[in-house]
Amino acid sequence: MSSLRSPALTAALAVSLVTLACGDAQGPGAGAGMSEGTDSDVPGSDATDGPPDAPPTTTGTGTGDDGSGGHGQTTGTTTTGEPACDPNQWTLVERDYLGVGEDVKGETLPACSEHRWYVAFPDESSWQIRLTRTDGAGPLRATVAYPDEPGALVWQAALAPPLVSGEAPAEAIFAVPRSGEFAVHVRSDSPDAPSDYNLEFVCSIGCGRETTRFPIVLVHGWTGFEAIGPITYFYGVTAELESLGFPVEVAVLDPYNSTTVRSGQLAEQLDEFLVAQRARKLDLLGHSQGGIDSRAVVASHGYGDRVSAVVTIASPHRGTYITDLALGLAPGGVEAALGFLLNFVGAVSAQQKSDAEASFYSLSEHYMQDEFNPSNPDDPRVKYISYTGRTCDAAGFLIPGNHCQDLVDPLISLGYTVLQLARGDNDGLVTVESAQWGDYRGEMIADHIDEVGQLLGVTDVKFDHLEFYRELARDLFAEEH
Repeated sequence: MSSLRSPALTAALAVSLVTLACGDAQGPGAGAGMSEGTDSDVPGSDATDGPPDAPPTTTGTGTGDDGSGGHGQTTGTTTTGEPACDPNQWTLVERDYLGVGEDVKGETLPACSEHRWYVAFPDESSWQIRLTRTDGAGPLRATVAYPDEPGALVWQAALAPPLVSGEAPAEAIFAVPRSGEFAVHVRSDSPDAPSDYNLEFVCSIGCGRETTRFPIVLVHGWTGFEAIGPITYFYGVTAELESLGFPVEVAVLDPYNSTTVRSGQLAEQLDEFLVAQRARKLDLLGHSQGGIDSRAVVASHGYGDRVSAVVTIASPHRGTYITDLALGLAPGGVEAALGFLLNFVGAVSAQQKSDAEASFYSLSEHYMQDEFNPSNPDDPRVKYISYTGRTCDAAGFLIPGNHCQDLVDPLISLGYTVLQLARGDNDGLVTVESAQWGDYRGEMIADHIDEVGQLLGVTDVKFDHLEFYRELARDLFAEEH
């Protein structure tokens, strides 16, 4: 679901900047949700509007009545009548992302330029923003906008009136409309000369709320929807993360089908999520085939510029042998393996079985190693992170030296046995080795079902799936995703 707020909140946002009076004099718009320093250095400055439509005119070197320049010496100054900077040709300078506790100190804004900084705030919080011009000729302005706002529209569509700092600092309170990233723009009313400034952020309300920089998208594996009857695929995860403040979206793909089909569906939904969240990028968190779909949407569909991180949980990056067995791509008990998988995904009709077998092929060792991986290289702009679970049967569970702490669910015990004999340690459907991709961060005490809190939130007593996803989201935030 989208975490954008209701129309009532949008209306409330119009008055969300509260004046904190810090200058000796206030401009005409100081009562309209912003605080402004004294602008005695630029008489007549209008604090309530955006930057002037045209920058100040250039001051040039004057000459005498005879046209002489006095051997190049300045005898006076006049204005040329030409704008110092074309208002349509401002240079937008992308600056840094500012994490929690990071401020801007002694920053120089070049002439004819505008700075854009990025911050991330959680919903239901408010932040004090303080702009201080420390050097320069005219007032500086700052405002907050959604990060996807076109540069030409920022000052007209900003989330609040601008702060204006002349000789005195300007402070305001920003009431956050949704969790995630925002853009903070800074520019000068006298752009023909550089200016120096400080920009500071202090939380005032809702300081215990949390967020990631970019919205998290949960991408399910086999049989998964956002909800199957009373059951959610990532059991309780969406509600848990949103209750803390994290922005979450849930993809709804075919319950089983080829990666080609599912990744195409995912691409369409990512476009919708980006618009709904007013975001530039997303973090994809995929379980099982959902992780493979996430890799495909980046590599095959070209979403590397719109995805910050791909996190995979028990995804068969090198395929899973049991699907090769079921499809006759490997020698062995085809009928038993195919029956096991079809029963697991709940495929009954002929069409369901056809779609399921397409999904099985997409996750086979043959397809993943020979076709998918060579055709879907990692995108250097995207961070790849992986986790997996490890389980064992009763015999392995009781062997002290095996270091296995999870007993496999009977629903996938056949899968565990087949994989353990043929390929080694696994979670009942995917081997530990196959699940490792990019920055591998270790094993969970969980089988393939426990990893998403199934069934109905009952997992091994040593594994709290909600705590796992909470910490995963916090790690993404700490790493600026």
